[in-house]
Amino acid sequence: MKEKVTVLCCCGAGICTSNYLREEIEDRIKQEGLKNVKVILCRVNDVEEAINNADMLVTTVEMKADYPVPMIRALGIMLDDKAAKKALDEIIAEIRKIQQ
Repeated sequence: MKEKVTVLCCCGAGICTSNYLREEIEDRIKQEGLKNVKVILCRVNDVEEAINNADMLVTTVEMKADYPVPMIRALGIMLDDKAAKKALDEIIAEIRKIQQ
């Protein structure tokens, strides 16, 4: 069982889109009652360094490399409610798997 899960949110510039993504994920984490989950922001150019401290990568952009943690492409969060729910469900399921 992992005590604390760190989710890395990544977009091109690491400002607007990843901030929105982080807020949506944090809101859902609270709704689900999950504890000890930290969501941090990152730019695509900084993933190589930041991934070392992460348990999961959530991104809105296509990533060319493979990483040693689960990666979820969550562009759906930016599109519509149905796609957002699907992406957030996937993120929460992965967090729960990591916490087991």
